[in-house]
Amino acid sequence: MTSWSWTRRIEGPRTQRNAAAQLLVHCVGPAFDPATASRLATRTSPDIILALADYHGVAGLAYERLRELDAAAPFIADLHVRYTRAVQGHMRIMWELAHLQPVLDATGARWAVIKGPVAVEVLYGSPGQRAYQDLDLLVEPRAFRDVLAALQDSGSELLDRNWTLLRRDLLGEVHLRLPGGTPLDLHWNLINMNRGRMWIDTSELLERSTITNLGGVTVGTLEPVDFVTHLAVHAALSGGDRLMWLKDLERAAVVLDPSWESVVERARRWGVAAGVGLMLARARDVLGAPIPKEVPARLLTARSARLVRLTERASPWDQSVGRLTAASHIVSRAISHGPLRAVVWFVRRALSRLDPREPAASSVFTPSGDVRDREAYFDAVVSSGRGRQSVGQ
Repeated sequence: MTSWSWTRRIEGPRTQRNAAAQLLVHCVGPAFDPATASRLATRTSPDIILALADYHGVAGLAYERLRELDAAAPFIADLHVRYTRAVQGHMRIMWELAHLQPVLDATGARWAVIKGPVAVEVLYGSPGQRAYQDLDLLVEPRAFRDVLAALQDSGSELLDRNWTLLRRDLLGEVHLRLPGGTPLDLHWNLINMNRGRMWIDTSELLERSTITNLGGVTVGTLEPVDFVTHLAVHAALSGGDRLMWLKDLERAAVVLDPSWESVVERARRWGVAAGVGLMLARARDVLGAPIPKEVPARLLTARSARLVRLTERASPWDQSVGRLTAASHIVSRAISHGPLRAVVWFVRRALSRLDPREPAASSVFTPSGDVRDREAYFDAVVSSGRGRQSVGQ
């Protein structure tokens, strides 16, 4: 899960924060120049570099580039710790996935691995470059209840307790802890909340899924067009302000070489065209991703593009660092809904924060509801597989 905050700040002078951000962009970009990196590193501080590298999820990539400069520098050693941790985390999750596979296959349900492990194995090939913390699985809605039961019977612990919230908002995932301690996000829909006019048919995704070898485990994954489109959707709905998401898109454009015409068609059909266009344009502009210029232009309407430009002048995306109040963060999360819905969403969220009970009430881990809410939630999930749902939208 993405960590958001209303007040997060990276401490330090703006000039140093800007230099650190430029350094990280340079590290993950296509052409690395040691002299440029050295110059930028002298204009900032190790603490700011590490803090931004952690938020942007690019510590491993930064380590591989910056270790050439001065391997003895303390912050290089800190980056190496993060690089090693990413390798170890990926190995642990692959081990968990290997033990999970027979449990899932025994249910007879269609399922696929998404996000972290697939990005590492398919796009990067080096686990130290791309850290992630949890395993994400997508299962068909009609089998969601049975798959969850099978996971619990095999030793996984369901962490969600707020059945009132899950039922009310028809959330698209639940959270578990696997027997080995790995967090598992079990999705029945790729969009967790506030779907509105956005709708991604899970059954359709799984029908198109391809068989992929992930670290020795053969599993289903999203086919290239779905994979790229989902990367962009997820990045936009998460705030669009992490370099890791832009790097994922750049690597996907290079490695997968998807049909961009199909990406445009699918993004429009899913109702996520503006968000996808925003993230593809950002990956292209910031990291030089080989994405045809006309693709983002076809996805972003003139009004949406103008809104993004105005927002960027007042609130650059790279200064957001996950703050929900940052204008660029708000626009990224809500742009696929349209400008009016974006304003409504922000006002509702701002007003809700005035209630001191809201943080607990809006957490899936706060106990609320009973078995009737639980069963009503599962029934709604099953029904969602038959078409768009008005509940929770």
